[in-house]
Amino acid sequence: MNQLTSCATRRSAFLASLMALCLSQNAWAQTNNSYPMLMSLKPTAAIVGQTSEHELSARYNLAGGNGVIISGTGVRGEIVPLETEKPEDKDRNDVANSKCKLKIICDPDAMPGIRDFRLWTPHGVSTVGQLVIAREPLVSEVLDNDTVEKAQSVQLPATICGTIEKAEDLDFYKIRIDQPGAWTFHMTSQRLENRLHDMQTRVDPMITLRSVAGSTIASSDNSFAGDPLMHVNIEAAGEYLLEVRDVRYQGNADWTYAVECSARPFGLVAKPLAVAQAAAGSVQVVGLGLGADATASLTPAASASTRIERFAPVVGSTPLNALQVLASADPIVSEPSGALTAQAAEATQAMPMQFAIPSVVCGSIDTPEQVDRYRFEAKAQQRLSFEVFARRLGSELDAKLRILNSEGNALSEADDSTFDRVLSSDATLENWTAPADGVFTLEIRDLHGRGGPSYPYAVEVKQSKAYFLLEADTDKTPLAMGSASVIYVKAQRRNGFAGEIQLAVEGLPPGVRAECGRILAGRPDGAIWLTAAADAPVGMSNIKITGTSEHPEADGQKIALQSTASHLQEVYMPGGGRGHYPVDYHTVSVGKPMDIRSIKLSATEIELVPGGSQRIDIQIERAPDYKGNVTLDAMLQHLEQPYGNPLPPGVVVDIGASKTLLTAGESAGHITFKANADAAAVEHHLVPITVHVSINFVMKHTFSSEPFYITVKK
Repeated sequence: MNQLTSCATRRSAFLASLMALCLSQNAWAQTNNSYPMLMSLKPTAAIVGQTSEHELSARYNLAGGNGVIISGTGVRGEIVPLETEKPEDKDRNDVANSKCKLKIICDPDAMPGIRDFRLWTPHGVSTVGQLVIAREPLVSEVLDNDTVEKAQSVQLPATICGTIEKAEDLDFYKIRIDQPGAWTFHMTSQRLENRLHDMQTRVDPMITLRSVAGSTIASSDNSFAGDPLMHVNIEAAGEYLLEVRDVRYQGNADWTYAVECSARPFGLVAKPLAVAQAAAGSVQVVGLGLGADATASLTPAASASTRIERFAPVVGSTPLNALQVLASADPIVSEPSGALTAQAAEATQAMPMQFAIPSVVCGSIDTPEQVDRYRFEAKAQQRLSFEVFARRLGSELDAKLRILNSEGNALSEADDSTFDRVLSSDATLENWTAPADGVFTLEIRDLHGRGGPSYPYAVEVKQSKAYFLLEADTDKTPLAMGSASVIYVKAQRRNGFAGEIQLAVEGLPPGVRAECGRILAGRPDGAIWLTAAADAPVGMSNIKITGTSEHPEADGQKIALQSTASHLQEVYMPGGGRGHYPVDYHTVSVGKPMDIRSIKLSATEIELVPGGSQRIDIQIERAPDYKGNVTLDAMLQHLEQPYGNPLPPGVVVDIGASKTLLTAGESAGHITFKANADAAAVEHHLVPITVHVSINFVMKHTFSSEPFYITVKK
């Protein structure tokens, strides 16, 4: 069978499977054990030093929830049992309770900002939700506040939490300000929806401050992505109107918001943007209501794995919102005070300052059209990497980076880059190679010619070295007692590294064990197989996934490489696509038995030769009441696009010789593996055989057989 025919056959089989799923009544709703998909928390903010209760809404089952994980430190959560929930509900699969109550406890030193959180239930660990930690007293919206006449009275300062819950919803608050002066209104709403699985349309909020007569004093739309930030000088004490709405007058029951209304200064960015790791020091805090001499002390963590440090500056005696800096073990080179712009330097024949490698170069584009330049020496064929830290750390800079030769001609340039699947205005230039011995110039400017106090930058410059990045797909692995599943891990190789990567995992819950596979040289994906013992206690824990390898240097020496995986939550994209967004943790949970109780294989290892094939018979045991459609596979894919494919190079699933769709309660199928003529030799490579149970069009429960291995002999 040629490649075109094979693709056509596979596509036809996939479309037939998809149609069978779609045509089956309630195909996705038939699953008994969908893990919860968190949608909104009301109120969406908790307050530093206080304890508060919140209502959590989700898709699918929250019944029996008894554990909460919140990212970072200083904030804890508890599930408050509902009065309507019976004790036996924890052991039932037919309870469709999509709401619960949480108690959030914030320590007095809790860091403000957005936190990830998730729940554990007997049906699996949930997707990620998001929570705002704020400083000002909490005020929750009274829903009937849609007109000026019904405006809700609020005494400031306050953190106002509400919902733009329906089309044409306008929320009005009659705010009382007793202290004239500078006030800041910081809204968090759109940013809460980035990590939600099934939020296909997002809020675009705006806030407006009006006099009680209705005239506009100030308004704000997009400041932090789509979220507003409004800074207003209030000249007289009294009552004012705060209006909150979506700019398109759209609404959704899960479009929650928090508006922090405060007279305390608001930090935007720190200067410099890089500080020495584990060394006490101070930074200037640039922001609203702050003078040029506003400083705060900071001692970054000593861990080399901590690159971006979050801290809540205290200016004078006033604690502010959280900011971020780069904590580096490399020398930090700061732009001299009153440094010349590139234009002034050219006019006076002055030379830009010079730095050594490695270094972190810190400066600021203080005025419009400013261009900063720095010199460095490099040898012919020396490879260097440049990474800008600016927008990710709160700077307004949209960095444009260039490398110039001694004549001022551009050799290379860089603009936007992607970090953990998210596009950023921070530029990177990786593996730049010096064309000859000489002195070169690093140039940085704002792409749009802007500048000001809030345009600092840090440029990390170092020798290019071979390395790799790892991504775990997804961010959660729900297990049942006695069942198995799989984590797919993807590698991105950099700067000439092409080797094999051995995977490892630590921090598993009690009673869970792992079989860690490898990512073969030149291949993108590998797998980690997990299983929970039949007597494993119910619970959950966050895990750490790492990969190790070796890379040969030009001198024949081998250097050890290691990387820790980032975690990606899958996101339901408009139109049915599958996207990803980075989250803080990967959580493994152990719960009650699910739809698939066991998967038996006719063999746990096969040996192939190029051109050969072998069939594996698969027998599944279903829950007694589960008759829904399931698919068999050796990879994770959606709409024919592989997201986790640990198959060895040249080995494929022969769809035409396989039965992978089991309908109407069927329990027997088979997968035929085929080695193409160019298949490479490989020994005992882990390729989990899986059963996928669809929860919705994108998300699946993945169950695995016992470990399965493929060997290819030449």
